[in-house]
Amino acid sequence: MAEILIIDDNPAVRDVLGEVLRGAGYEVSTAANGAEALTHMRTKGAPSLILLDLMMPVMNGWEFRSEQLKDPSLRAVPTIILTTVANIMAEAKLLKANGFISKSTAYGSILELVRTYC
Repeated sequence: MAEILIIDDNPAVRDVLGEVLRGAGYEVSTAANGAEALTHMRTKGAPSLILLDLMMPVMNGWEFRSEQLKDPSLRAVPTIILTTVANIMAEAKLLKANGFISKSTAYGSILELVRTYC
């Protein structure tokens, strides 16, 4: 079963998106910031896909992505930027992300993107 790691500081986003993904048959793990996500991945193994928010306390999405790309065991994990940041296409390219999606996008579209990588 494909595991998706949702990294977002907003508990409501983690809960709702997690529920949608679990309902579609995915295993879901969550982290409230990049540091928590790195700890999770280094202790429990890499997920099949990461949905990454950019604006978070402790370790934001840019910092997380930088650390992820430095780690040979984590750099190949597909990462989708999930955010409300304007000009997301440019940000996703800078972060070498596999894709991007706005948090305001319908869950059906998010599931389509997830299926591409899982």
